Amino acid sequence: MARVSIYVSDELKARMAEVGDALNWSDIARPAFETAISNFNHRKGQSMMTAIERLRASKQNYLQNSAQNGASSGREWAQNHASFYELKQVSNIDLDLRHLGLEDLAWTVHRAVDPDDSIRHDDFPNVIFGDSKWPSDEWLTGWVQGAQQFFEEVEDQL
Repeated sequence: MARVSIYVSDELKARMAEVGDALNWSDIARPAFETAISNFNHRKGQSMMTAIERLRASKQNYLQNSAQNGASSGREWAQNHASFYELKQVSNIDLDLRHLGLEDLAWTVHRAVDPDDSIRHDDFPNVIFGDSKWPSDEWLTGWVQGAQQFFEEVEDQL
């Protein structure tokens, strides 16, 4: 894979250094580059192919942003709202099973956080996520990952 240098302000570089290896800067920047190139190519010579290319890049941005927003929300829930039991249950969710189509992630999260089924499935997103509808799978996957990551960081201190 090729390397590219970009310039950022000293302040931004310092903030990036604070984050360290927790974020993959190439994975964050790559979709932005793809989007910019796709938009440029579409403006330069509009065709069905350039429209598809532009929309593919836009989709990648959407998926990445959804996952990142979900991860932030999952981490916030884990830090500020979850009980030990809830976190332990969420930490046991195997996201690979969902990708194989063996588990519906919404029901898996609901069962993990509310094993007694005291919250109606339709009400669960409002109670846990503060939204009236279930989020996308990408957001929900990020939410689980954010909660799991937080639990991994603190589990041995509990």
